Amino acid sequence: MRIIRETHINFLGARRVAYVISAVIIIAGMVSLIAKGGPKWGVDFKGGVVVQAKFDRAVTTDEIRSAVENAGISQVSVQHGQSKEEVIISTPEDQVIAGKEVSDLIKSTLMKPENTWKADDKAINVDKVSPSVGRDLISSAIKSLGLGILLILLYIAIRFEFRFGLGGVIALFHDVLVTLGIFSLLNEPIDLTAVAAFLTIIGFSINDTIVIFDRVRENMKLLKGKTFDEILNISINQTLSRTIITTLTSLLTVIAILIIAKVGTLHTLSLALLIGFISGVYSTLYIASPVARAWHVRILPRSMKSAER
Repeated sequence: MRIIRETHINFLGARRVAYVISAVIIIAGMVSLIAKGGPKWGVDFKGGVVVQAKFDRAVTTDEIRSAVENAGISQVSVQHGQSKEEVIISTPEDQVIAGKEVSDLIKSTLMKPENTWKADDKAINVDKVSPSVGRDLISSAIKSLGLGILLILLYIAIRFEFRFGLGGVIALFHDVLVTLGIFSLLNEPIDLTAVAAFLTIIGFSINDTIVIFDRVRENMKLLKGKTFDEILNISINQTLSRTIITTLTSLLTVIAILIIAKVGTLHTLSLALLIGFISGVYSTLYIASPVARAWHVRILPRSMKSAER
């Protein structure tokens, strides 16, 4: 199915403008990360206590936060779950206050008889993550992302050529940095759900890139009278309809989830995927192919001259 026919867009001609746009977004995100001392890690990574509770009526985050803070617990994050009757309370440290652990103190606070809501003990779940486990999770998350990108580089380099692998991997780094930077600008937490979204973004982005590079390889045999720039532009235009259809169907689902899930795990996942999918299409069109072109134009001629000597 083709919804766009016979396009002749000069994608490579806009590569310098694309580089500037990408640089501005990434630099803004990096400045935000530096100013804030790094990402806003979720409880999954920095350790702490997460309490999920369900009440007999709709509650506001402000009234729950006020009750918990009045009990002497600071640095509390409160958000709704899947409904207004559910809340997720997180605090970074499982410290002891007035002889009670934070998790027990939160539970007893939520179940006080004088509260205007009622909470059943069976409707309150407590999860604890120690700081050491959080550090291990951060290390594992970074390793998984790095290993995934390395394996993708090797795969594309073997299946195609190193120049295509380099273009694909730089596009992946671009997508991760853009998503991470925008998360910092929006003050969104990075947790295991966000890491899962990053890995999904990598897979989504490289899939489109491989489709284009596969078409480039075919056209290099069929269009021998064309320059490499012309072959790249023709290949991108030939696969543009497929790219748009794939992206739109994915974005419609992600946007629907984002509208429904205002906070919580689904919100983090859908927001990261929304940013990453848009960035992935952009990088496939304006980053991966131009990088492969730069390697072809600047590096390959030098290698050929050295070989002739």
